[in-house]
Amino acid sequence: MLATTKELQSQLEHVKYSRDVVHSYSNGVKKLFDLAVSYVFDAEKANKEGKSVVWSWGIWEAPFLYACDTIPVSFTELGRLGSHEAMSIAEDYYQIPREACSMVKSTLGEWHLRKGGINRILGSCAACEPYNLATELIKAQGYEVYDLDTVYRPPQSTPEHFEEIVKFFIGEIHGVGRWLTGKNVDEARMSLEIKRRNGFMQKIRTIMELRLKHPLYIRSLPTMFMLMGSGHYFGKPEEYSEVLEQLVEELQSLPDESEDAQKVIPLVWAGGRGQEFGVYQAIDEAGGAILGWVIPTPFAKDYREDLPPVEALARYYLEGQTAGATIFKQRVVEEQIKKTNARGLIQYGYVGCSFSGIDREMQREYFQKKGIPSISLEGTFQVGPPTGQILTRVRAFVEMLS
Repeated sequence: MLATTKELQSQLEHVKYSRDVVHSYSNGVKKLFDLAVSYVFDAEKANKEGKSVVWSWGIWEAPFLYACDTIPVSFTELGRLGSHEAMSIAEDYYQIPREACSMVKSTLGEWHLRKGGINRILGSCAACEPYNLATELIKAQGYEVYDLDTVYRPPQSTPEHFEEIVKFFIGEIHGVGRWLTGKNVDEARMSLEIKRRNGFMQKIRTIMELRLKHPLYIRSLPTMFMLMGSGHYFGKPEEYSEVLEQLVEELQSLPDESEDAQKVIPLVWAGGRGQEFGVYQAIDEAGGAILGWVIPTPFAKDYREDLPPVEALARYYLEGQTAGATIFKQRVVEEQIKKTNARGLIQYGYVGCSFSGIDREMQREYFQKKGIPSISLEGTFQVGPPTGQILTRVRAFVEMLS
């Protein structure tokens, strides 16, 4: 039975509905969602069994962490498991202002509730100051925090300046390796992990190409989880690889000619990986399909295999759109719009995040001049349905493009 966005109140309900009802025909999507649902709990179990596990961003660092025999647990997943209790702890116990970023508050509250479990956090000073504050506060609860010191790439950086940034970041990566293992990075192992990650990226790009012809087979929500999984493999690389292979096989088995591509309104999603899953469902129900994605987990490029592995990792991150000025992100958005023939751009950020708010406004003005319609959405990070106002705006935007 079909459900409405009003009937599905939590992220977990959306996942189960998408798995069991919307995508009941796809074993690949079912397995993908099963990996997502069990991810954090299985990682916590592995930690209890004595395996090396660390909270991390789950964006670019997977080859490095797996080369250190460490399971990365993306702390962005905590918002999908979180509760109002976590928000209350952040505001009442840690005295985080109510108007502060909901992503930071949700994560901090969940870490507090989970103290005694996975106690290592790999942070990044380049994330944002509120997150830096959160990692400092949580140290008092027994957490061990290592903050990567990252330098952003300015828009007019000279080649010489950029090489200095790369050299510095290589040193930072080696520092994390010693923190995790007590020894230098196993570069031979890391080379293998880079090749594995590149293999995953190639499969994902194949899936994204096939979705242009069959946009309704894998809807917006599972596509988002597939892309997020490329940053950590849900702690199970072999099973994640099997999911990608199965999705490729399913899409390739579909008839060459599909009316789906003509039915939907192609869109590009840029910004945070939305927590309020009702937004994705509203897009689908209004006749839209997110075919292009510009999110912190990049999938359009590979790690270079002709370089020493640590240098390849450093360049992959520093040349990415998340490690520099807004102009770098604009280029990636334009590429996705062109590739998917998108009719509109959806920009998503979290309530209380001043950094992303400024970024979205700059993007809005830029693409408005380009004649590309866009909508800017602000949502919350913790568990709960999106507001009726957001859903109304989303539906109206998609219908306007039809």
